[in-house]
Amino acid sequence: MKTENTNAKVHKLYWIAQDSGKRYPAGVAFYNELQGDYRLKVDTFPEDKVIYLKPISMSDGLIHFRVEAAVRKQGVVLHRAEIGEGHASVESGYPIFMDIGPFARTLVLEAA
Repeated sequence: MKTENTNAKVHKLYWIAQDSGKRYPAGVAFYNELQGDYRLKVDTFPEDKVIYLKPISMSDGLIHFRVEAAVRKQGVVLHRAEIGEGHASVESGYPIFMDIGPFARTLVLEAA
């Protein structure tokens, strides 16, 4: 059984400032075909913080996503906690726009 996606395409992440629309580099994301979600490596988060982006529904021409953080205890993932939400157009699928917790900027995942 394959446990990791070694041929995963790299998706760029960036922040968009709400007031100016300016883009700032934010990290990278990888799509996991086995789980059907993205693993995000966001530059502003600690390296050991595992963030996921998971599609949850579709309505009114939009794909809706949930942004989740892995909750660990003694190195073991107990569950995932919701920390934000996202959306993308059903037609193109990209970019995916995310609102996360206390951040005033929108996090965006681009097509690979």
